[in-house]
Amino acid sequence: MTSLFRATVLSTLVALPALAQPAKPQPAKPQPAKAQSSQPAKPAARPDFKNLRFDEVWTAAMRSAHWDDAIKAIPLHPALPVTLTIGGQARWREEFARQFNTTTQNDDNSQSRLLLSADLAAGDRKRLHGRVFGELRDAQSYGRTLPGGARPADADRHDAQNLFADVAYGASFVRVGRQEISLARERLLGVPDWSNTRRGSQGARAQLVHGAFALDAIDARPVIVKQTGANIADSTARFRVLALGNAPGAAPLRRGLPAVWQGYWAEQTLRTTTLTRRLTSGARTQWNWGAAAAPRTVSLELEGALQRGHAGTRTLNGWFWVAESQATWRRVRGAPTMALGVEEASGERAATGTTQEAFVTLYPAAHAHGGYADVIGRTNVRELHLISTWDPLKPLNLRLALYRFDRLRLDDGVYTKQNTVFRAASASTQRHAADEVDLTGTWKFTRHLRAVAGAAVVRPGPFLVTTPGGAHTEHWGFVGTTFTF
Repeated sequence: MTSLFRATVLSTLVALPALAQPAKPQPAKPQPAKAQSSQPAKPAARPDFKNLRFDEVWTAAMRSAHWDDAIKAIPLHPALPVTLTIGGQARWREEFARQFNTTTQNDDNSQSRLLLSADLAAGDRKRLHGRVFGELRDAQSYGRTLPGGARPADADRHDAQNLFADVAYGASFVRVGRQEISLARERLLGVPDWSNTRRGSQGARAQLVHGAFALDAIDARPVIVKQTGANIADSTARFRVLALGNAPGAAPLRRGLPAVWQGYWAEQTLRTTTLTRRLTSGARTQWNWGAAAAPRTVSLELEGALQRGHAGTRTLNGWFWVAESQATWRRVRGAPTMALGVEEASGERAATGTTQEAFVTLYPAAHAHGGYADVIGRTNVRELHLISTWDPLKPLNLRLALYRFDRLRLDDGVYTKQNTVFRAASASTQRHAADEVDLTGTWKFTRHLRAVAGAAVVRPGPFLVTTPGGAHTEHWGFVGTTFTF
């Protein structure tokens, strides 16, 4: 924990009583008499559980006699607005793989994860307030026999996932400490919940929200998962981000302009045997058509970025873009959706040693993009996808996704989602790398308990089949359950 974080935690705790002082009472104005309603007041709606638990906002008005409400926004002082919110999650997942990553390897393994969080807050959330948020995680893996065994993404015994202090005014805040950070659709910066240990960062983040605008500034280091010791911030890696976009929930600035928009600049610095300084500048927009009560709504999302900088003596010159259109039929049973998208990212030019043209993903939520089997990465690939969701029953959500992966450059191969080469070009002239089909389902037993299951089939294309190493059709699947409170 950095000295800056310790100082911020201490200053926040010292400031709690000051932040929580009630306003000076004002003389009450006479009010006209109102008829007494015989109906009891309805409790405030509960917020949904979120991937980032610290984004949940609980108030005393949401508390009821139920045990799960009783541990939210617990008053710690009868006269001061100081509250404690407890949350957590227990998860179990079984996975199987046949012809893992299109090889001849098979595997069956299990994973468990426990999360427990505490949010100590003081002050009026609409005005000046502060808080300290901590979340502990215990992640375990059982029986993984693939090369590498249980990876840092699979297992890490009892460590801090989040531990930070906030000083905020309304929706604006300054946050210092260990924290999870996501940006937009998490294509470049995100928190992969599929990963058993998730991703953490250590540093500072400031977000200023004013009217329809939100400005984000981030300076942090990724956290290294050390399975035999305490996790630490990576001293060799650092990323800085500036992003300007619409405030969450803000209406479009003018009719015809996008409902969602954001421009961002990200600097990644890596100090290993050579110095890499990677600058990624991009933007994301989304247009929405159709009111919430309309029988059909349509959206169009566009995102793209350029990558510049240097890696040692090599100049960086990469790019990526994605376009996706989605339609939702709200008056059809289960409100089905269908999204059609295309994505491309630059590959490496084999003829030059002075320029690196392959686009490198930064710290994305990789499992959420490019297929759940996590075989083919973004670099040097044109990805076509068709994704549909449907809730045929109230507790059931289904998702079907189809992907096609083709090489862009014939003098470069295909990559993994971790930016390593999955299969070299080997002078092949074949473009088609693979096809993938995903089918997943979630059954919501209660507000807290869910069961999940899914399967994927990855069929190698001519490029993987004909290049050295060959390829087999992969079958992958999982079942699991999650209890969240």
